[in-house]
Amino acid sequence: MAVAYAACYLLLRQVTVSHWNLTTGLRVACMLLVPTRYWPTLIVGEVLPLAYAGWSHHDQFGVVWACAMSVPPTLLGAPFFAWCRRHISVFRAARIDMAAVLLFVLLGAVIAALANCGALALMQLPPGQIAPQVTLPISLNYLLGSFLGGLTVVPVFMALWAWAPRRFADVVAGARSAFLLHLLTGVLPALLVLTWIALNIHNADIVEVARMAMFLPVAWMTLRHGWQGAAAAGTLASIAVQMTETILREPSLIQAQSLIAFAVSSLLMLGARTVSSAVPSVADGARAVDDAWRGFQLAQQGLYQEEQRLRHVAETLERLGQNVRDGQQRMLDRLRPMLPENMDHTYARHLDFTQREMHRLANALHPRSWREHGLAATFVDGPLAQAAAMVGARYRCDLSGAGLAQLAPGVHMMLYRQACEVLVYLLAREPLRAVRLQIRGGCTRGRRWVVLRVVAERSAPAHRGKSVPEWRQVVSLLGTHGQGMATIRERTQIYGGVVHERETAHSLSVALLLHDALNSDAVIAPEVRFARPLSA
Repeated sequence: MAVAYAACYLLLRQVTVSHWNLTTGLRVACMLLVPTRYWPTLIVGEVLPLAYAGWSHHDQFGVVWACAMSVPPTLLGAPFFAWCRRHISVFRAARIDMAAVLLFVLLGAVIAALANCGALALMQLPPGQIAPQVTLPISLNYLLGSFLGGLTVVPVFMALWAWAPRRFADVVAGARSAFLLHLLTGVLPALLVLTWIALNIHNADIVEVARMAMFLPVAWMTLRHGWQGAAAAGTLASIAVQMTETILREPSLIQAQSLIAFAVSSLLMLGARTVSSAVPSVADGARAVDDAWRGFQLAQQGLYQEEQRLRHVAETLERLGQNVRDGQQRMLDRLRPMLPENMDHTYARHLDFTQREMHRLANALHPRSWREHGLAATFVDGPLAQAAAMVGARYRCDLSGAGLAQLAPGVHMMLYRQACEVLVYLLAREPLRAVRLQIRGGCTRGRRWVVLRVVAERSAPAHRGKSVPEWRQVVSLLGTHGQGMATIRERTQIYGGVVHERETAHSLSVALLLHDALNSDAVIAPEVRFARPLSA
């Protein structure tokens, strides 16, 4: 980081002059966006080029001046910036407070001007030469140059920082958006024409008008795109004004730069105000996000309540089956003396078949192994293993990771149902030789998750493309819908997860991620980038 900062500092220093100090903008931007624990690294990165510049000219301006030059303004301004960052929030209500940004730019300009004036006061020239004196015009020149340099760099950094959370696809789409189109077709041609006029028409009045007119494209861009437009167009306008310089410290140029600095500052605050009035407030955005989370929560609660009803129906069906068996057995005991011997066996077989069907139906609604032995036993020796054995496939289940038992009951329910749906989906495609179920739980940033991966060994190529003959029996055994991958993806999304499907020449695999269920008393708020100041 120190080397990168030093390299950027050196590059900007090559085009920096007293009335256009771009290094101040780099310094302020870094001290705004970089956590304070990295500030010593920035100080080291700034000491390197300053010490080199001071030592290179120590024989011309004196050792004292060289030592003063080696003191980085970042070190001088660190206490003030740290205090301001604790008491002035640049990021408010998920938006950038442009007035606070300009205040930081002004603070950085004052510190840079004081550092330059101090180094100038300590300058020692060889005998016979008069050292320059620190006067009010020179001090104001340093202040204006540092402030304009900050306006050239800092707002653009803040705009890029605001756009940083977007995905790469959004950035590519933004490259074709109206913002870039307006910048290239509306701002850049106008500034190039005004720059050409200022450089090629040798009339002081026309040159002055051309320079001062460079704020007009900035105003147009502000009306179109708010403070981001003002930041981008202001940077181009500042560069265009500096390009019209013909002699060092040209008075008319400094006057034009003063106007541009005032205009850009005003347009930045106006653009921020326009955006804040046009864009819905953070409260509205938070309310919309909260409504979305509530929708997912209601969907999860609905699925869990449906599963509880299925469990209740399964338990009731088992009790009813037992009562029916007991009643039929008592009736058979009374009628046995009057029935032929062969009819006795027929009724007994019919009684056993009815009992098995009722148990199978209850087990499909809610596995008995789950109710009696828990989720792990259901995955290892439950209906999934029975379904694999029914189609002649080897079955294996691996459970790993921490916190699987601590997941919400609704996640356990969804995990089992999704495993059944995935197995039915794979068997609908082709016969399988082996099925391996992998379940891994974990916790990230205080929220638990679980990954389910089903890997199936494919059969011979001649058998692919058609479901197994026992597919309907498997659907009945597992109690699934058999509606395919679309249903699997939709249910996974309800729990904030994703599904990945992979096919090779020898295997089929489906992996899905489920997050822990949302609790009604602790709805997880979305991550808002500018909800609070950057932490140190």
